Amino acid sequence: MLLAALGFCSACSASDGISLLSPLEFRHKVSSDTLAVVLDVRRPAEYAEGHLPGAILIDWLDPESFNEKVTTLDKSRHYYLYCRSGRRSHEAALRMKELGFTDIADMKGGILAWKRCDLPIATDCYFGLEDIK
Repeated sequence: MLLAALGFCSACSASDGISLLSPLEFRHKVSSDTLAVVLDVRRPAEYAEGHLPGAILIDWLDPESFNEKVTTLDKSRHYYLYCRSGRRSHEAALRMKELGFTDIADMKGGILAWKRCDLPIATDCYFGLEDIK
């Protein structure tokens, strides 16, 4: 029974060491974490249609650019990733783990789940790596 309960905990770390958070958990953790950096790993056009407030775009589907940008990130920060549905962000999180990042969380269900929870979406500005403080 304990194993079944652990299997249903959306905030529990997956077997690959990546924390999987519901949109509400994701929002709460980001808002209470002074070292949080939110990464949107979708395509630029998807980002322009709407993204999480303050999210930084690093396109997972452009591997050269992704790797170049990720290697400039501070490994002591806490990274919260999302994409459209959760597949790309999980792959990106695994890549970051391979590169030595230790504090990574992935949003379960991506921005589609975020929108279903009626959480805020931004469309007005772009945040780049230079905006990480």
